[in-house]
Amino acid sequence: MKKKFVGIVLSLVVVAGLVTGCGGKTESPSNEASNTSEETAGETSGGDEAAAEGTEGNYDTVSLRLSCNGTDMGNDTKAAKLFAEKIQEKSGGKITVTVFPNDQLAGGNMSKGLEMLCDGTVDMDVHSTSIIAALDNSLMVSTLPWLFSDYQAAEDAFYGAGGEYIDSVLQQKGVYYLGAVHNGFKAMTNSKRPIQRPEDLSGLKIRVPGGEFFSAFYEKFGASPQAMSWSEVFTALQQGTIDGHDNSLSTINSANVQEVQKYISLSRHTYEAFTFMANAQKFDTLNADTQNLIRECVEEATKEINQQIIADEDSLAEKFQKENGCELYTFTEEDIAAFKEVVQPLVDEYKGIYGEAACNAFGVE
Repeated sequence: MKKKFVGIVLSLVVVAGLVTGCGGKTESPSNEASNTSEETAGETSGGDEAAAEGTEGNYDTVSLRLSCNGTDMGNDTKAAKLFAEKIQEKSGGKITVTVFPNDQLAGGNMSKGLEMLCDGTVDMDVHSTSIIAALDNSLMVSTLPWLFSDYQAAEDAFYGAGGEYIDSVLQQKGVYYLGAVHNGFKAMTNSKRPIQRPEDLSGLKIRVPGGEFFSAFYEKFGASPQAMSWSEVFTALQQGTIDGHDNSLSTINSANVQEVQKYISLSRHTYEAFTFMANAQKFDTLNADTQNLIRECVEEATKEINQQIIADEDSLAEKFQKENGCELYTFTEEDIAAFKEVVQPLVDEYKGIYGEAACNAFGVE
């Protein structure tokens, strides 16, 4: 989706926390954290050499800071770094982007990372839909169970009517939506037993990223949901503080979760995207050519990484089995029907909570 925005300055919404808005201006990262982040600027995309001259467009000379939650191998980080490479090349070196993975500027805290985008501490940000839903709960609509038939349907939604809806909501919070990359269709993992039937989840402590729906989803199956930042998950799984979690195969692999989880069920029960966003006040200071190039490079980078993700999934499943000794189970249509029957009342309830506009934008029936 390419959408040109009128250059108006939106006021940041000042509230106490993230539940109803971005929150007021938070404290900047400590000098120590900032220094550490600058020292790791070698992880940025784009390199040191400017692209050859001759690119079209009157671009601003600007350096942008982009924060994301994933590890160096995460889909969000890969897309962010590819975006940075593309925009430096296409701008002839005028636009540079420093990528900070692992929410390092926020000390690994996802909510804090989102606050830093809203208050302008960082210029751009990539977080999952379940995290940005802290700004408006209706953004969780895209995670409803078994909503998308395949990856192309999900991409079309986030670069179509769904993306337009996300942008309309985020603009009210002083943020622009720029595009999205697959976090992926989620699998369920745990260390106790195979998950093949609804009752197999009973009693398991399952990590959820946040949001009332994910907690309610697992409670329907008798599991005990545990809200936890992503940076804490591997250690919690390793130490047995939690029994399992759900995530895409690529995210599981990027954090080596398969090393501490024996059972992986390919349920594809929900889809999540990593959303690229920009602080509106900063974005509005850029000229139209620069804004358009940012949007263009986000879309190109995310769609390229999306294709890689799709191509890699089969090989990752094989890797988990052969190299890590994991037991994989793929949900059948009959399995999905059994799980959907349990949560259908919850889905109907949340369709009302998210509202008609959100549901229509994402094709929720």
